Amino acid sequence: MGEQRNTLLGVGVRSGLEAEYQARAGVVYVRDPDDEEQAAVRVSPARWSRFLASVKADQFVPQQEGDEVTIAIGDLSHTEVVQRPSFVTTSRHAWEIFVKAVKSSEFDHLGA
Repeated sequence: MGEQRNTLLGVGVRSGLEAEYQARAGVVYVRDPDDEEQAAVRVSPARWSRFLASVKADQFVPQQEGDEVTIAIGDLSHTEVVQRPSFVTTSRHAWEIFVKAVKSSEFDHLGA
């Protein structure tokens, strides 16, 4: 999978992982756009900031099984009538590229 980058106001995409801040709801949505069946994970701006800081400090360790990486970050999954997952599942490659992007501050503008 080649590296893809698309940055819009409130959106960050890096080769398989996408995060979007919706100011009206005050929520960061995180998903793997390659997995159409997986719903976006809802994350509060405070949790998003802590998550980015822990990734930058190499303190966040996702669950990994083979090439599958599970990132448990959703803290708002219980706030809707239709429950959303509290985790995102993606590939090891997409996670590694996401980590590089986080360390380059490419997602810092979301939820700020």
